[in-house]
Amino acid sequence: MGEKDWSEYIPEDVLEEIVTEEKKRTRKVKVKYPSSKDVVEAVIEATKMAKTIHPNDFPSLVLKILENQGYDVKHVTVKRIWRTYEMLVRKGVISDVLHVVKY
Repeated sequence: MGEKDWSEYIPEDVLEEIVTEEKKRTRKVKVKYPSSKDVVEAVIEATKMAKTIHPNDFPSLVLKILENQGYDVKHVTVKRIWRTYEMLVRKGVISDVLHVVKY
């Protein structure tokens, strides 16, 4: 026996109402925000690729890396990215490939 096509038996307006109610009940999947560790890892990964880009393009590269990893980046600021970059350079974790940190 095959599946019955209930659209022939249920009035279209009732079917549409049921579908809209089901859409309201389904929860949106929350995308997680990146932790500080995730931002550090993204900055380190970006510096490996950033030897030829301008420093103005560096934060967008970091944000793109985080988005590709599945994070919501609307609360990650440019200031946070540069603060993380400077901290990593001063601690010697990465070298200053963009030549923006003054000692």
